[in-house]
Amino acid sequence: MQSLRKNEIKVLHSIFSLGQSTRQRIARRTRLSLVKVSSILSLLEKGGFILKASSANARSGRPSHLFRLKPKLGCALGVAVGLDRFNVIAMDAGKDITFRRELPLSLSADLSANAQAIIDQLSQELLRVVKKDLKGSGPILTLGVALPGLVDPRTGTWLLGLWLPGIANVSVAGLLAERLGIPVFVEDIARSVAFYELHRGSGRRVRSFVLIYLGSGVGSGIVINRRIYRGLHGLAGEIGHIEHADNAYRCSCNNVGCLETVISTVGMQRMFKDRLAQGVISSLQADASALDLERILLAAREGDRFTKSTLREIGHFLGDACAILIKMFNPERVIISGRGSMFRDFLKDSVEEVIHHGVIPEMLAGYRTVFAEYDPFQEAHGAALVAANHYFDRTLRGMVFPQGNVREAEALGMRGEIFSEGQ
Repeated sequence: MQSLRKNEIKVLHSIFSLGQSTRQRIARRTRLSLVKVSSILSLLEKGGFILKASSANARSGRPSHLFRLKPKLGCALGVAVGLDRFNVIAMDAGKDITFRRELPLSLSADLSANAQAIIDQLSQELLRVVKKDLKGSGPILTLGVALPGLVDPRTGTWLLGLWLPGIANVSVAGLLAERLGIPVFVEDIARSVAFYELHRGSGRRVRSFVLIYLGSGVGSGIVINRRIYRGLHGLAGEIGHIEHADNAYRCSCNNVGCLETVISTVGMQRMFKDRLAQGVISSLQADASALDLERILLAAREGDRFTKSTLREIGHFLGDACAILIKMFNPERVIISGRGSMFRDFLKDSVEEVIHHGVIPEMLAGYRTVFAEYDPFQEAHGAALVAANHYFDRTLRGMVFPQGNVREAEALGMRGEIFSEGQ
């Protein structure tokens, strides 16, 4: 495929970020003249990089064409690692998922070998997916990996696994790039979902929001002026490890009272099991040893008083987390996502009660709390979006990517460089 110059890559990056967009919006984002953008769009269309979509009527009444990337221009892979499984997706240049699969994750009996076991399984399965399932998907450009625990996205390092023991300072990006021969980027689970919401979900038309992720752990993704804020070491937003005075549970980080221990899915289940063990009256007592989130939700919908009151209490803890973030960042939205958001109907009233009681009204003007429409592949989708964004950024800077196992990667079509540095 032909080489592209820097301004042409910049226009492609703009179209990727904006989705279908007019030349006027592309010009504003790239800070190139409208004449220059028009010329570049014409070249990119002739070269097969972009498609001209149906016209939209501008305010002036004249038609204004919409441009989007050709879906098979390139493919980004996304992986989200969980406690006992990982999800894999492939995303085309139009940001749509073209392939998804859930796979089991087998950890080592030796905790010190867990990191190696995870890297081995990820690389083996990804190579298998590319070889068998992604033929004809276009070049494989990059991989994004969403990880639980503490992550430094600048260096591609998994700092701590927390709920996954034995993980400490693992160079995930480097190890996977060496095996796959493509650039790899890692991100925290919560920020990956925030990136998904920014591009595909409830945050698409919002300039500043904070996402709270309720999974096996709890984290947040902070979006300011449509950019993810990561902090000094990529650790900003660890709302799950803020201690709460009314919470006596010990956390995986070894502190006592972390919000994560009561508003994560693991924490919710533990709270229910502990209270059922005390002999409370509930329909959940029928088989308390096999308690899962779906049974809790069903009991709440059937009106079980114990279940509904416990969820209200969890909602108060979640409301405190929202109130802290509102006071710190004054966002337009707090978006609540992750598997724990399935309890939205039984959490939202107590969440709003705490927010309106604890936050001054002036900070809530124009504010809304939103429970997102959650899908279990959003973490991996967000990771792919993060990776594609980084890929464009680094290509613009002319940075060299690690090539790794080039021969094997070339055989599988995974060295998908479509850009080269131009003047």
